[in-house]
Amino acid sequence: MSNSPALQVKRYMRLAPSNGSGDFSFSNGNPIIRFSVADTNAMLVGKEMRFCGNIKMYYDGTTQPSFDTASNVDRIAGIQSFIQSVSIGSRRYSANVLEVVHNYPRLSTQLYADTHSPKGMRTTTFNEHGGVGKGKYNKNHLGGFGTDCKNKGERTLESLRKSVMIDANGFDFALRLNTGLLMNNAIPLNLLGGLEITINLNSNFSSMYGADNTSGVKFVVNNPYLICPLLYMNPQQIQASAQQPSGAFSFMSYQSLYSVVDSTDQSIVHRLNSKNLVSVIQNYIPVKFLNNTAHNGMACWNAGALSSLEYHKDGVRYPLEYNLEIRGTNGAGSNQDENLQKVDLNPAVLWNAQSAVRNVKDIKRSQVIPENLLGMAKEDSVYSTGVSWDLVSGAGINVAGTLTYDLKSKLEDPTNDDQTNANHSNQTPYAQYSFYLAKQNLLVNKGQGIVVM
Repeated sequence: MSNSPALQVKRYMRLAPSNGSGDFSFSNGNPIIRFSVADTNAMLVGKEMRFCGNIKMYYDGTTQPSFDTASNVDRIAGIQSFIQSVSIGSRRYSANVLEVVHNYPRLSTQLYADTHSPKGMRTTTFNEHGGVGKGKYNKNHLGGFGTDCKNKGERTLESLRKSVMIDANGFDFALRLNTGLLMNNAIPLNLLGGLEITINLNSNFSSMYGADNTSGVKFVVNNPYLICPLLYMNPQQIQASAQQPSGAFSFMSYQSLYSVVDSTDQSIVHRLNSKNLVSVIQNYIPVKFLNNTAHNGMACWNAGALSSLEYHKDGVRYPLEYNLEIRGTNGAGSNQDENLQKVDLNPAVLWNAQSAVRNVKDIKRSQVIPENLLGMAKEDSVYSTGVSWDLVSGAGINVAGTLTYDLKSKLEDPTNDDQTNANHSNQTPYAQYSFYLAKQNLLVNKGQGIVVM
């Protein structure tokens, strides 16, 4: 690496938590991990930053799972399941929070499902956060670890998956923090006055699932640290920055909203005041499965057999001038196995949902594929809805009013099956998680504060 003053120098910084050391755990009263990235003449390369450490899981409070223990984490989210929210703010201007992502693991699950292949998950991504992905290479969906695997390849992958939990020394992770701000490759630390990154750990009941988990189920994060790639400014850049009384910075950010679908014909209204709103990603799960160790809290269900969907902005259909009719949803007399998730493969719904993550033509790999939607075990669907508000320019839209989602759904209860309830008449409410992506434009007056433009 050259140390020429005309070139920028890239170095990696290892940061310990600023609020403690040792073990962090939701159970032990220390569920917050905070890192302070210094105000320095450098750019933080957000995409390459990694949250690292070691984690151990205990299905009854004291015992780690064995290979045959029915205790597990989601196959896509992996260790990401143990983070409830991520908050990023300015150190110098402490009143300014730049981004807060609540319900973080459900966002991460959807992003990985939409943009990573099953094979890519169980190679590169497994080494980061223990996710092995979903697909035909891992058919043992419901947690009977090892006993239902039909061939050596499946048993090998299941062993890989379980190694996250059963290693007596814990699992070493180095995961990406999936926030809009950290998608940026050049975050100016000197302009923002450094960063304060706060990670709130998830509840035990939301993070792990399986029939063998008891009320004492827990996890412990040991000796966490943050690896920050810093691209240092050269003397000319430092001098130019010092002469500027203010500076501008643009980045993407996520905002999460929670709603409940409890009617078969329902309008969900979100009141927003946002500039440059780019897209919304939405996924669903039965409300009764939240904080329930018997079920995977990160699974993305199909809202109880969704049959129609409309998008509105201030009472007018937008951005689609038509409603999405979802044909082929399951009904009375279905001959599919009751243990399978019966999800319709509606191209329009899936295309619009993926366009909320990335331009569809740029998605080369994905787990949103037929084998993960039809014939998929209930706990492991990757279904979502969503839309890009501005497919033409990608700049986003301004919203100072309401966004409305008209949904029609059977609200089908997962306990329905053809043997005991042929009419599939049992219903249950579904939680809807909405993740809005917007472009933020900031004007930073040095020594005064941050103004959102």
